[in-house]
Order: sequence, then structure tokens, then C-alpha cells
Amino acid sequence: MNIPESVLIGYFPKKIALRDDWLKNPVVEDIYSVSECISKGPDNWIDMWKHNITWWLFDTPEAGVEVLGANYADFIMLAYKLFPVQFDGGKLQSLDVVSAAKDDLNDFEFLGYDIVSRSAEIAEVRFEHSPLSCNNGCEKIPVNKHCLINDLETAWTTAELISAESKNGLWEPGPYCLVEVYRRRN
Repeated sequence: MNIPESVLIGYFPKKIALRDDWLKNPVVEDIYSVSECISKGPDNWIDMWKHNITWWLFDTPEAGVEVLGANYADFIMLAYKLFPVQFDGGKLQSLDVVSAAKDDLNDFEFLGYDIVSRSAEIAEVRFEHSPLSCNNGCEKIPVNKHCLINDLETAWTTAELISAESKNGLWEPGPYCLVEVYRRRN
């Protein structure tokens, strides 16, 4: 399998949700999904316009911290690296990944891979749904305690499968991206 190298696309602070009873996989302890459906970003972060409009993320961790204000202790800073492809209807398409994010992940630890929908390649389209958590895909797909996939090859083939099945209404509409998720230490 020839998998291209991922590219750092930005940082985002999140209030990480713990697993609730509706999520059926007992392995899952918390939700580190890329989407904001379950683990939310700060209130009104968009209105502050500190983010980039390509990926709707922050180019530095410091820019993400600026939007938090007094709520800093409630959030964890995440970093995302995107593979330059998208999965659409089971087909792989090239994705032009342009980023101004600073590539220094020394203070971050890798947590796993997430599959997340994004409707278009144009600006002003944020990441939407993570089927592993949003659609309870973790019930069928092996995930770690953060509701992410540990292994790159498994994540890749799962992204292909989910994108193919989304055409039949089994998941949210795609296309889908594959993202590495990192958490800032301390």
C-alpha cells in the first residue's frame, strides 16, 4: 500500500467529551474526533477570526489559545495532520493540501487516526462528521480509548469502506478525509 505523507494543517482547542451510554463501545473512554459534533471547540471562536479559512484551524497553538480566554483550563490543544487525498464513493482522489501551520509537534503526542467528512475542497467548509463517533461506527470498527484508529493501514482501508458505504446512506455523505490526531502534553 502506497500511502502519501501527511501534512500538518493546524491546531484546535477542544473540550473533550467522555464516552456516554449512547456510544456502545466500552473500550472508548473519551472522544478525540476531528468533528465538533461531540467534543466541542470554544464558543464564538469563529467570530474572533484567528483561524485560517482553508481548514478552519489555527496556524499555531498560541492563536488557538487566544480564543479561549479564561476557559483555558477546560480545553486541550489538538494538532491535525491531513493526508493529501480524499475518499469519495470508495474512490481515492488527490487533494491539494496547502497549509501555513507551523510544523513543530515536539510537545504533542500521537493519539490515532480519524475519518472525517468535508463536503468540498473550497474555503469556508469545515470538517463535518467523524463516523467513528458521530455515527457510532466504533461499534463495528476497532478503535482505541480515544475513539480513533491506531493503525494507518486499517484507517486507510476503513476510510475507503466508509466512503463507499456512504453512497448507500450507511454513513454521513462524504467525501472523507483521513486525519492524524495529536494532543499537546501538559
